Amino acid sequence: MTGRSLQSLLVLVLLTLSLAPTVLAHAGSPPTYTSVVGQPDFSLTAFPGNTLTIPANGDRYLEDVGINSIYGFSGDVSMLATSNSTSLYAQLGLEVAKVAPGSGVYVNITFSSSTVGTYSVNVTGTSGSLVHSFMFQIFVMAPSVGDFALAASQQSLSMLPGNSTTVSVSITSLENFSGLVYVNAFVYASDTYTLNDPFALQATLNTNQVSMLKNQTIVDTLTLETPNLPIHGIYTVKLDSTGGLPTLYHSLNLTVSVLNVDFTLKVNPDFLSTTSGAETNSTITVRSYGFIGTVDFAVSVSPTEINCTLSKPSTPVGAGYGPSGNSTLPGSTQSR
Repeated sequence: MTGRSLQSLLVLVLLTLSLAPTVLAHAGSPPTYTSVVGQPDFSLTAFPGNTLTIPANGDRYLEDVGINSIYGFSGDVSMLATSNSTSLYAQLGLEVAKVAPGSGVYVNITFSSSTVGTYSVNVTGTSGSLVHSFMFQIFVMAPSVGDFALAASQQSLSMLPGNSTTVSVSITSLENFSGLVYVNAFVYASDTYTLNDPFALQATLNTNQVSMLKNQTIVDTLTLETPNLPIHGIYTVKLDSTGGLPTLYHSLNLTVSVLNVDFTLKVNPDFLSTTSGAETNSTITVRSYGFIGTVDFAVSVSPTEINCTLSKPSTPVGAGYGPSGNSTLPGSTQSR
């Protein structure tokens, strides 16, 4: 074979390799198909997920199947849902879904059963030679009984900047209710959710999940913290709770007013005892609640036979002056 022939053959081999399709696995549960990069296709997904727990009470529950265009696919997709048992009803809302290029559609699927067990439902979409599928897993459980109640030790309170407090949140089983209850706290300022806002009121529950026994009360702790900043306003803390099967939902709102900046004084000890001519000491702590500045002191004494002296007539308070912007002043008193 001549050198030209070898060169031509090498070019042909390289060209053939460059045109070979790249195969990608699509998301599925389990994946049952592949597609070629650049070739019009579609995908199937479960929304919000492909596992579902429902009560064995015959009620119908909906999930969604997403059909999405890939690489400009458009056309009709024939849909089919097949349950592995006659004890589980599964029915798609559409038999044929129309998909436009670059877009997607949702088709609902209904599940119901009166028999406790674990089931699977295979969902298949077909368009011409394209066939894709995935599987739902359905857990059918005995319905829960009774209900539960949600309550808080306070539903309206005021706080200063840079302060924290706790509120007791009670979850009580009613009429023999038992099982898991999930509780979450959400903070709103003027109807706006303050997620990840470091300058807003912070609300944290000690636990977000409690396991209830029949006719039991469990107390969770809600911690509220205000930023050490000169920001005031009114916040709403929404407590949401869910539990049971089918799902029970209860919520309540707490109103928290964050006051203007301020500072407080604390004396330790606040009661002194001494003999005539002797000296005793106490410490004044100035705590900032968003306040940054200088605090001036004036001392008045009664009766006049007592002499009181502060280590300094004023002190700076706020950022950079000790924990939480506190300042301490030693003081002494002496009886004449």
